[in-house]
Amino acid sequence: MSSIFAVAQDNEVEVKELSKKDSTVSLEVTAQASLVDKCFQNALVQVQARAQVQGFRAGKAPMAIVKKNFSGHIQERALDLVIRNASGKALEKSKLNAVMMPSITKADFTSLKENAPFTFEMAVDVAPEFTPKGYTGIEVKKKADTITEEDVKKHLDEILDHNSSLESDAPGATIGDDSFAVVKYSGSKDGVADKKYSSDGELVDMSAPQTIAGLADAIKGAKKGDTKEFEAKLDDGAIKFTVQIEDIKKKIKPELNDEFVKNMGFDSVEKLKETVKTSMEKEAKLNSERDFTAQIEDALVKENTFALPSSLVEYHTQLAVDNFINRMFGGKKADFTEENKKAFAQRMRPNVEKDLKIGYIVHAIAEKENLNATDADWQVELDKALAENPKDQDKVKTFFNERKGDILASLNEKKVFDFLKAKANIK
Repeated sequence: MSSIFAVAQDNEVEVKELSKKDSTVSLEVTAQASLVDKCFQNALVQVQARAQVQGFRAGKAPMAIVKKNFSGHIQERALDLVIRNASGKALEKSKLNAVMMPSITKADFTSLKENAPFTFEMAVDVAPEFTPKGYTGIEVKKKADTITEEDVKKHLDEILDHNSSLESDAPGATIGDDSFAVVKYSGSKDGVADKKYSSDGELVDMSAPQTIAGLADAIKGAKKGDTKEFEAKLDDGAIKFTVQIEDIKKKIKPELNDEFVKNMGFDSVEKLKETVKTSMEKEAKLNSERDFTAQIEDALVKENTFALPSSLVEYHTQLAVDNFINRMFGGKKADFTEENKKAFAQRMRPNVEKDLKIGYIVHAIAEKENLNATDADWQVELDKALAENPKDQDKVKTFFNERKGDILASLNEKKVFDFLKAKANIK
């Protein structure tokens, strides 16, 4: 059987550019009669191989009988082969850098006949063509990446606060801004009690926003055993609440001593401080670098405006939505309605477009400044990974070979951003 991917010859396909708008090129493609005939022959062979005709073994019926009895299947298969081969050769001859499979925009499928040319039109989304600009001297405000003793102290205080406990306040204590009140309340509308407005043993953090507006103000200054009334306007209208103060609690923060830190797995207070400081310094440096990179990315996107291929944006947006659904719902798309998917896609599209633009800009800068990663760069990374994983040499080699393109792209991006950061104007 002839190969369906190597049928078309240069002289068997004519291509003419009709228009170009942004990143979409419209082409008129004509498959000559010789290509059409070869595709019909391929189609006939493929259909014969599967045809079941009474009196013949499967795949052994004579060509003439197959052609007579399965003309519709042959026509359908031939059409597919003509479009595949002609569009592929058209892309090759036009030297277009297509980013997605082309789409047929105009064709009379019923006109496909043997011994006759076949013409159709297709739209091709291509990579945007532009010259990168404004990428040197980008003004960047460098975020601080150092940690002070005050920062460490504040973080330690947060740790202590997280490990605090609640204890009943002293007799006669009143509810203050930092109190925790245990309350029981009931609500009524137009004098009729409604259980949906009631709660028994609710803990009210006076320093946090309340679910019922006015509750904190009503009980502030009250003592254990007091009863307070207030009115709140809810969706259902005005509701009158009666609140009983069952207990008043205060937060007891533990002391930062050896006993406390040992319960956390540290030998001493100083060891905890040292660990916290090291962790905070590492995080500060990472945050500073992320912020540095983000400022450069924003500047690049602002300076370089160009249209993205719409099909590529749509594809990556849908991919992002599917990945989200897989993470959140284990792939159960039925739990995520079409309406939710559309809304989520709309929210994600700006980020998808930004990421795609940055990718194109980085690639363009790499080309212009000769910063493309090489096989030698890839080998350096491989040698480093092998040295760090002496027991998994084969796995590392397999991974690097299978993901070579991705690794080179990542190295490319690093080279470009190292260059951009070195050329940035740091304030």
